[in-house]
Amino acid sequence: MFNGFAAVPGAVVPYSYNWLMVGLSFLISACGAYVALRWCRGIRKPNGRLDVDRLMCASVALGGGAVWAMHFIGMVAYQTPTHMEFSLLVTLASLLAVMVFAAAGLAKASSPTGNPLSNTIKGGVLTGTGVVVMHYTGMAAIHTNSVFEWDLFIVALSALIAIVVSAVGLWLATNVKTVAQQIGAALVMAVAVCGMHYTGMTAGTMICTGRTYSPTLLALEGDNMGYAVFALTAVVLIFILVIEATRSGSQSVSVASASGRR
Repeated sequence: MFNGFAAVPGAVVPYSYNWLMVGLSFLISACGAYVALRWCRGIRKPNGRLDVDRLMCASVALGGGAVWAMHFIGMVAYQTPTHMEFSLLVTLASLLAVMVFAAAGLAKASSPTGNPLSNTIKGGVLTGTGVVVMHYTGMAAIHTNSVFEWDLFIVALSALIAIVVSAVGLWLATNVKTVAQQIGAALVMAVAVCGMHYTGMTAGTMICTGRTYSPTLLALEGDNMGYAVFALTAVVLIFILVIEATRSGSQSVSVASASGRR
C-alpha cells in the first residue's frame, strides 16, 4: 500500500483509511447519540432540578460513545506505514474530558431558567470545547516516529464545526421526543460528529522524525484495538439503554396506575 516510502527524518508520512473502521466509527457514533437522546428525556425533574442519573448516563453515551469511541476508532482507521501506539493515560484523560464537558453542556442546555436558545448555544460552546479538547488530546496521545504539523486554519474550522455540531445536538437532545425522531436525530448527529473528526484529521500532516521510536509503558497498540473499543462501547451502550427502557417502562406503569386511581 505504501510502496516506496522511506522513514527518514523530514519525510511526509502518507496515509489511507480503513473504510470498514470508518463505517464502524459512524455506527458507534449513531448508537451513542441515540442512547444519549433516550437518556436526555426527563433530564430535568418537574421541579427543575437535574436528574443526576440521567445526566451521567447521557454524558457517558454522548461523550464516551458518540464522540470519544468514534474518535478512537477513527484514529485506528487512519493507517500509515509507520507504527503507532497510544498513551493509555492521555487517552483516558481525553475520554474523561469530553464526558465532563458533555455533562456541563447538557446541564446548561436543559436549564429551566433563562432564554432556551441562549442556553442551548452556551451548552453547545461547552460541549464543543470538550469535543475539541478530546480530539486534540487524543491526537497528542499518539506515540510514533513522527510529529504532526498543524494547519491552524483547519484546526479553527474543526473547532467551529464542533461547537455548531454540539449546539445542534443539544437542541435535538432537548426537543426530540418520539423514537423515529430520535433515530433521525442520532443519524444527523453521527454525520456531524464524524464530519468534525475527519475534518480535524486533515489539519495534521505527519512528518517523520526518525527511522524508529522507543515503545513506552502503558500504551495501547494492536491491529484489533478498533474492534475491541467498538465491542466494549456497544456493550456499555446496550447496558444503559436497557436500564433506560426499564426505568421509563416502570415510570409509565406508575403514571398509568396513578391515573387509574383518580
